[in-house]
Amino acid sequence: MEKGRISAAQFGILFYSILAYDGLLLIPKITGKEAGRDLWLSPVWAHLVGLVYVIAILRMARMFPKETVVQYGKRLLGTVGGKAAGAAVIFYCVYLTSVILRIYGDFISAVFLDRTPPLVPAGGIMLLAAYAVRGGVEALGRLAQLFLPVTVLVFGFLIVLTIPEWEVTNVLPIMGQGPLPSVKGALVPTSWFAGYIMLGLYYPLISNQRQAKTYTLLTWFSLMLTLVVSGLVSVFLFGKHAGTLNYPFIEVVRYIAIGEFFQHVDALLLAVWLPGTFLQLATYQYAAVLGTAQWLGIEDYKAIAFPIGFFTLVLSVWGPSSEVDFDRYLGSSHIVFDFAFIAIGLLLCLAAWIRGSVARRPQG
Repeated sequence: MEKGRISAAQFGILFYSILAYDGLLLIPKITGKEAGRDLWLSPVWAHLVGLVYVIAILRMARMFPKETVVQYGKRLLGTVGGKAAGAAVIFYCVYLTSVILRIYGDFISAVFLDRTPPLVPAGGIMLLAAYAVRGGVEALGRLAQLFLPVTVLVFGFLIVLTIPEWEVTNVLPIMGQGPLPSVKGALVPTSWFAGYIMLGLYYPLISNQRQAKTYTLLTWFSLMLTLVVSGLVSVFLFGKHAGTLNYPFIEVVRYIAIGEFFQHVDALLLAVWLPGTFLQLATYQYAAVLGTAQWLGIEDYKAIAFPIGFFTLVLSVWGPSSEVDFDRYLGSSHIVFDFAFIAIGLLLCLAAWIRGSVARRPQG
């Protein structure tokens, strides 16, 4: 169905993209509500817990190197159970795409285009993402290689420019109220690991699968480092108040001013964040489209890229009407939804482990 292939490095970049860009904007706000000035520690706890899930999903995918989770789900849970699990994975990919699309639309309308309805920027980027999906997985891999180096350089450059405004003492005392606040703050970023169920859809498309584990672990560490740095810089600048800002990293960038000629560089942040969000949307959308085609037995997955893209756009606006209600939803029902799909992934891993144990049991 998909004849294209990506390298393990491209695979790692794609999976870095699914969490890094939104995490940069939102992690101080999300973790700061519970963790306060220790918000930068929450991604560490989240990634230590999430590593167990990532390794479990990776091991399951390596048991079926030529099949996606939609295909081998039938072997693990039977025809009916496998079909149900496949449908759940596909819906979750669509759902996550719609959530990211909603975050993107709200962010653009709130920060840059305050007179433009969120549906307009969301619809435009969804159209581009669906078109990229039609280009196949190789197109996504090459776009990832093109965007990420520029993004890292620009983000690093922007952070360096904020150094004169830092108050490093804002981070003290570390764990002044014990580790519990930062552990509570880790709840939401831990739930984000539910998206790694897509690893079971991308793994068969990796050309050098022997290196997949190395790049998966490198991606895990890079994501943790990215979110920790984002949290630390926010605390250095805003102290315990970092969690009260809607988009802390935007406020970080707005602190940059060199003389009278180098100011208002938030547009530069948008220039690199927008392509990253586009890649994030395309990665999720491709998984949903390919999985749907396999689930329905459609030979050409490209034919359903635009219909599923349109459905995703509708789903993104079919929810809480205000940005405040949507933020409340992300901190409550959405977390429950994420952990439910982590449970589905663990169920599949358990079934794969039992199947492997039975296969290795000596006969007679």
